[in-house]
Amino acid sequence: MCKKSYFLAIAASTITCACMVIFPSIAFLSAQKGISLWASSVLPALLPFFICANFMNGMGITRILKPSAFAFTMSIMSGYPMGAKIVGDMKRSGYISLNESKRMLSFCSTSGPTFMIGAVGIGMLGGAAYGAVIAIAHYIGALLNGLFFSMIVKKEKGQKNANILYKTYKNEKKDMLELFTEAITSSFKSLGIILAYIVLLMFLTDLIQFSGVLNIFTEAYMKALAKGLMEMTVGCSSMASCVDISSAWKCILCTFMISLGGLSVIGQTISMLAGSKINVSYFISIKLVHALFSSIIAFILMFFVL
Repeated sequence: MCKKSYFLAIAASTITCACMVIFPSIAFLSAQKGISLWASSVLPALLPFFICANFMNGMGITRILKPSAFAFTMSIMSGYPMGAKIVGDMKRSGYISLNESKRMLSFCSTSGPTFMIGAVGIGMLGGAAYGAVIAIAHYIGALLNGLFFSMIVKKEKGQKNANILYKTYKNEKKDMLELFTEAITSSFKSLGIILAYIVLLMFLTDLIQFSGVLNIFTEAYMKALAKGLMEMTVGCSSMASCVDISSAWKCILCTFMISLGGLSVIGQTISMLAGSKINVSYFISIKLVHALFSSIIAFILMFFVL
């Protein structure tokens, strides 16, 4: 870590701690909301998939499925940040190269259908059709994103194929019980990291709301969009309550926020990618392009819904 980054991290953590001391009620209520959200939605939704994915990885599932197919399927089924975790695990183990991990990440970082259709579509926007539009646009946008970044991030010359790579894949001979136990402990560690980001970003979002900084935006949907840049669930909830824009535009903007992920998802993903040599700027760039693709597709799809 360079000195500049080190001092910035120290300054940010010091300021955040000071704000928690100055505004203890906000910190307490934000933590309550964050933990409640994690316990009621994130934990039951992700824990089974995390354990299953870790166990299958340990067993060598990629001998049967291509790494990209496995990561994309699990990412769709469970949502953020499952795809990034699988990509990060494969890269750290030496199973895939850096460029391959970058290409996979461009389309394997997605939200889950339950959140988009159930929570956002039905629960927030009041219709399953809106959730379906968001989900379809989100996944098509991810595939287009993968094609786009595959043209930018070229495959290394002389890269080994999957069968040869598997021989060098770090997979010690362990019995199934040991692999399953490791899958459980690794899953809870990952979910603990996600909890920390949810609570921290919930506090920062509430603090910004309390400070009145969002009052610089005159339109309610702009305030909701600003919240979504911090935490997508909070942003989508705020967007759904806006009365100054149509339901179609609420759907499009929610698609943008979900595909971008917000600082919370970005932070969770970077933690899952630690040690993979994929930098933050690259991941932010692929999420921005993904959000742009998805928003355009959602805009087109709304003509068939309305």
